[in-house]
Amino acid sequence: MVIVSAFKDGFTALRANPILFVAGLLVGAGSQLQYVDHLIESPYLSAGVSLAWLIVFPFVIGGFIGTARAAIDGTDASLTHFFTVARTHYLRLLLATVVFVLLVFGTAIGFGLLGFILGIGTIALAAIHEMAAFAAGVISVLIWLVSILVVIMFVQFYDTAIVIENASVTDAFRRSIGLVRSNLRSVTGFSVAWLVLLNVFFIPEYLVQLTMTDAGPADVLPIELGIPIGVLLPIGIVLSAVGFAYFYTVYTAYYMRLIAASTDTLDSV
Repeated sequence: MVIVSAFKDGFTALRANPILFVAGLLVGAGSQLQYVDHLIESPYLSAGVSLAWLIVFPFVIGGFIGTARAAIDGTDASLTHFFTVARTHYLRLLLATVVFVLLVFGTAIGFGLLGFILGIGTIALAAIHEMAAFAAGVISVLIWLVSILVVIMFVQFYDTAIVIENASVTDAFRRSIGLVRSNLRSVTGFSVAWLVLLNVFFIPEYLVQLTMTDAGPADVLPIELGIPIGVLLPIGIVLSAVGFAYFYTVYTAYYMRLIAASTDTLDSV
């Protein structure tokens, strides 16, 4: 099975090439930078750091995918290769990331407006039947959420298409949509498993987010953890690094298996 094989490929590649953890650490540390203002009380610096991270992220993800591919293939998985691949594909990845964000936000806004219109109808329905109005509201929220997830699922492989197949920005999105459409069942299963397992590694980060809101972790969890933010942050960085390194290696391996299966199918026709 392609999904199980991809998870095994990720473990094998990571075990043989610990250099992937270095890139994972970069991402793990970068994901925590959004909290810097709570440590030094400088929201302007935090905003600047977050913006810088958004610009740097395509460089890091491009280098990582290229290095993960080399590790899976058993070739040169080195820092030199990381920077070479990252530099080669950076501009296309940056532009594609902007397009990806616009697609997701556009979908969110579009279906959000639809939900607003339905919400007006729900208010009128509430005067007739409160339970029916509540059900309609829940359904509209679910439709909004599912629509965003579906868009993300179909275009999620744009970055791997650019790095692994050297695709242009538009071709990368077409390639991703085509592969997902041809392997819808497999990609759906993989995406759900990948997302759920990855988020386990981000639990400390979510606790940090709760700590920084009016509702602390104790308001969500049945026990008081009593873990200060100074401890949660480094734990979050380490777990984010491990999670990113492993699951994005798996992500790369899965894409490579998808395109290999696609090529085999074409060759057999």
